[in-house]
Amino acid sequence: NVIQKPLNYKRVDFLREQAFCVLRVKTDKWNRFIGAEENQKIILDFLDHIWSHRLLLFTGPGGTLVPAVLDSVKTSPPWKTKLLCVLKRNVKRISQQGFKHQLHLGEVPGYPMDHLPVVISEVLVCVLSSGLNHEDWPRVVCDDIHRHLEKLRSKVVTLKGHAEGRTLLPLPLSMTVFLFLCPLPPFFSSPTGWPLDSGLLYSMETLIVQWSGQIWNVLRKDSGKLLLSGDNPGPNIEIQFWTTQRENLEGIHLQIQSSKVQQIMKILRKVKSSYYYSFKSVYQQVYEALLEAEDIDVYLRPLRKLISSFEEKSFPQVDVLLPSLFHTLCLIWSNSQYYCTPERMVVLLQEFCNLIIEKAIGYLIPEELFKMELEEGLQRVQITISVLRTFKQLFHTYRQRVPEYYKRGQVIKQWDFPAALVFERSDHIMKRLLMIEVTLDFLNLEKIELGGSRGKILTEMVSCMSEEFHDRWRSLRESKYDPLDYTNEVRPAEIMGLFLISHRYLLIKPQ
Repeated sequence: NVIQKPLNYKRVDFLREQAFCVLRVKTDKWNRFIGAEENQKIILDFLDHIWSHRLLLFTGPGGTLVPAVLDSVKTSPPWKTKLLCVLKRNVKRISQQGFKHQLHLGEVPGYPMDHLPVVISEVLVCVLSSGLNHEDWPRVVCDDIHRHLEKLRSKVVTLKGHAEGRTLLPLPLSMTVFLFLCPLPPFFSSPTGWPLDSGLLYSMETLIVQWSGQIWNVLRKDSGKLLLSGDNPGPNIEIQFWTTQRENLEGIHLQIQSSKVQQIMKILRKVKSSYYYSFKSVYQQVYEALLEAEDIDVYLRPLRKLISSFEEKSFPQVDVLLPSLFHTLCLIWSNSQYYCTPERMVVLLQEFCNLIIEKAIGYLIPEELFKMELEEGLQRVQITISVLRTFKQLFHTYRQRVPEYYKRGQVIKQWDFPAALVFERSDHIMKRLLMIEVTLDFLNLEKIELGGSRGKILTEMVSCMSEEFHDRWRSLRESKYDPLDYTNEVRPAEIMGLFLISHRYLLIKPQ
């Protein structure tokens, strides 16, 4: 019986003990796992057949035990999950007796990027640097292996930093290891008479170039990149950017100040290497960028509470928060040493525009705007127009009041950037909303009756326009068009047609 057979196997019991020890699997989870015929087949294939050489065991959702043969693509272990690895040791099948000596057991931690640099440094380097392991190797081979190890470790350290959202500067494996792998290095004297290995100097200077590239990638980061690429981020992105930038620059600054990096800098300075002065300049720019990030991060923090209030309140209540918002922005502008530039403030104002627009879209439900009741749709459009107008009016009001936020004797910096940079998107949406407001209002055309000497003629003209208007209106209601998406030109003709019909009526109505 294939279902009961594995349960009595000593080999399977041994695997169970390892799963208990390494993965902390509970007895009920193991029993459920081994009771599945599919799992039994995978384990028996590994133990008794030559085509399966490796087995992985790991815990899935809810602590369930999951098997996977590495040669199979059916089941792949998830990232950040601890693995139990079982390998065959130069055998094709695992026998009933002595099976413990026929298996290699190992475990892979849940965060392998934290452990891989240690494995390279503490295991691979030690093995390859031992003279007993490469007595007959040419020196060229030793150098090549060392170079590949250095590149591998550097890439792993850098990748680990990316995974953690920070910049890690990889250091050389060890100067001692380097000299050991090159037992007779050519020494030369620096201009000051200090002897130095030429290969070691080249390695250090190459490392300086690599570090400089990594650091410049951080220094070149721009909080407005998403806006420039056409996305519409909210202000939380700006605040998070500067928090992350501060933490990243703090980490880089600490790494540069570490004893190992300072030792390398001391050597480069002593031999009067040109790379010393270039990296010293980079270090100075890191320090200045850190001061900037710390200043901006401190002054942007009060906005977190305001943003939370914006997100919590319903859209019709958002306008009561706008004075507080502009008051806070003026305080940031007048007090922050680094955020008082047009580029920074334009980005932040654009992102607040995006936040209000997203709230407006959620309130209007554009896809349903033409399908809801006339009074409700018109009311929502008018409230949205009112909020957007208030936001723009307050911008101009506080723009004039910026000097009031400076103390006597301070140099006053005005908001002298064009308002169009801030309100480009909201102006497009406002234009659409005004058009929609007119069209919604003219749904009442059929109720109009005109008196006077020309009343009958005008009433008939209005009736004709009303019929034409309703025909186009039905076309819009049946479509899935988003009327607020000003980048989509699929149905502007229908909206413009409604708009022109409405204005034709305005031209003929009696004064």
